[in-house]
Amino acid sequence: MVQIPIECPSCKSTDVRKNGTSTAEAQRYQCKTCKKTFQKEFKYEACDPSTRSKIYFQTINGSGTRAIARTLGIAPRTVTTTLKTFESSLWHVNYDYLLAMSDQEAELEIDIVTEAEMDEMWSFVHDKSQQYWLWWAVDHQTGVPLAFCFGTREHKYLEHLQELLEDFNITTVFTDGNPAYQELIECDLVIGKNETQKIERKHLSLRTWCARLVRKGIRFSKCFLMHFIVVSLVINHWFFHRILV
Repeated sequence: MVQIPIECPSCKSTDVRKNGTSTAEAQRYQCKTCKKTFQKEFKYEACDPSTRSKIYFQTINGSGTRAIARTLGIAPRTVTTTLKTFESSLWHVNYDYLLAMSDQEAELEIDIVTEAEMDEMWSFVHDKSQQYWLWWAVDHQTGVPLAFCFGTREHKYLEHLQELLEDFNITTVFTDGNPAYQELIECDLVIGKNETQKIERKHLSLRTWCARLVRKGIRFSKCFLMHFIVVSLVINHWFFHRILV
């Protein structure tokens, strides 16, 4: 009979021993090297540590809560609870891009200015009477998203976006005819759809990758928190290039 050694998932040691069973009567093991306890098999899929990463990758690729639950064989509430654990790790500002710009500025010993495109994207939560707008900005030259925030279409959310963009040396803003930009933007302002093609293209990508943003569809968020988390995960992964698992 061939014996397959049990490997510790933490330190990869094979010096392990049995350590009783779980409440679901699954065998547990303890590593003699790092002293950590682990299981190889799980009666309920949600208890498997790899389930969190599966939920994450299915979410950023457009799967809805109930579709993920059906695929993984877990409860929808487990999916939403897991997604909420990512909230504290989300970025509103593309810090990696900001750091790269700062390093380039230090090497060249010149002030690197940024021309930005700003726009807002409509979505809703629960029903179309509860509108939820994404305010964000992208680099006009590269199309890389710089920062974003969520709220209504009130001007105060544009002020919040400007606060997030303070570390970027923005000298020119390209945008549409929303009066909020004309009232609050103090740097050079260029109005016209011809100069906002990069951010409009990002709108299309977001609506393609996140079904909750589709204009005509039956998949939508039931609460503002879940809408914020899912859309922010998509932005952080695909635009900020941050893998959170």
